[in-house]
Amino acid sequence: MAKIKENWLSILLAVVVILSMIFSALLWTNSLGYEWIANNDSEKGASQRTALQSVGDIYLPTQVILTNSDESQKLLYGQKKNLVLTLRKEMQKWQLAGFRRVARNDSSAYLNYLRNDDSIMLSYPDAMATGIFNQTFSKSIDTQKMPHINHIVIPLKGRDVVYLLDDDDFTVYRLNITQNANRSKLKKLIQNSGQRIDVDHKIVDNQPTVTYPHAIKLPVFAYQLSTQDIDNLTQNLLRSTNSSAFTVKKKGNDTTYMDGASKRLDYHRDTHTVSFNNYLGKDSTYQGASLYRHLYKRLTATGTNLDWMRFDSVNEKKQTIVFRSYVEGFPIFNEHGYGAVKLQANADGVERGQLSLFGLGIPLPIKESRVKLPPSSVVYNELRQAGKDKDITGLRIGYRWDDQNADSKVVKLEPTYYIYYHGKWVAYQTLIDDK
Repeated sequence: MAKIKENWLSILLAVVVILSMIFSALLWTNSLGYEWIANNDSEKGASQRTALQSVGDIYLPTQVILTNSDESQKLLYGQKKNLVLTLRKEMQKWQLAGFRRVARNDSSAYLNYLRNDDSIMLSYPDAMATGIFNQTFSKSIDTQKMPHINHIVIPLKGRDVVYLLDDDDFTVYRLNITQNANRSKLKKLIQNSGQRIDVDHKIVDNQPTVTYPHAIKLPVFAYQLSTQDIDNLTQNLLRSTNSSAFTVKKKGNDTTYMDGASKRLDYHRDTHTVSFNNYLGKDSTYQGASLYRHLYKRLTATGTNLDWMRFDSVNEKKQTIVFRSYVEGFPIFNEHGYGAVKLQANADGVERGQLSLFGLGIPLPIKESRVKLPPSSVVYNELRQAGKDKDITGLRIGYRWDDQNADSKVVKLEPTYYIYYHGKWVAYQTLIDDK
């Protein structure tokens, strides 16, 4: 007892350190904490986190769907080990041969491949340039014959083949896996995967769509807010070595930065968003994978935190790509564009961009109950009753990032259905309420 009294301060300090270690361990083993690991190769250290966001990481598929022998389909999410990264690592070992088209301009045949029994499918949120697919998966698919890919279907029984699908003209190509196919390993990996949601592919308005036949429950997420400094962002986008060289004009909540006559950045302080233009004076249209690579370079030049960022959509005609933050394979939406970056290449003599100072930091524990979402058929019926069904061209589940209070350090994300309406993604309840 005498020794304890003499050393009580050291003992108390040791107890505090031990408790701190326990709480830290609980935080990182929480159901939210594993996704920070999942966004990185589990064999590499956390210090390499940002460096991992290469072209192949940003342009990875975001959805993994398992089709059973009875053609019932399950969306896989919440894996403790990132399933997409693991499948990519396996596919990079494969030797492929015999590139052969097996379907085209036939929606019924295409739907059969989307529902190929006993298979695993990796899907992009929009058309991916085949050149980027080749770079990501270490392949050499003929980009002239197949310029874009939307889905990768891997049968888990029968012949060692893989199917590449293009939504645009319902084209399917088959390739033989001639070396290093290890489908038993894939089956074991899938058996040990995390959560599963019932889904079903349908052709809606001539567009392949993932539907949700039953009500589902999804978790609420919380993240630490990551905020980029406007001065750093201005330096990154205007590429000036001396901020004093900028011409700065303030008007109301807007501040305009000019670097000569060619570069302009507008900062909207009320929404913490930025739009910028780079006037190049001549057109320079990018084709195929060159557009994706060019806008990836523009994305990295912004200095935006890329940990949660993924490719989300492309409009090659307008030379535009939207990169968006994702959680568990689901996209994140906000009316001001928080967590997203929209970039346009030089199609008319001007490069353009829109982004926010806000991004997602580390995941945080949250005790809120799961949110119940209705079947997608109910959503369509409600939209039809509200008279909004005619202008709908897409449906997906996403996470709503509520308007961010600048004083808040926490981002809360709740799941809901999003509808592509008049050229933008809108929460379905917003459309129903807006009568």
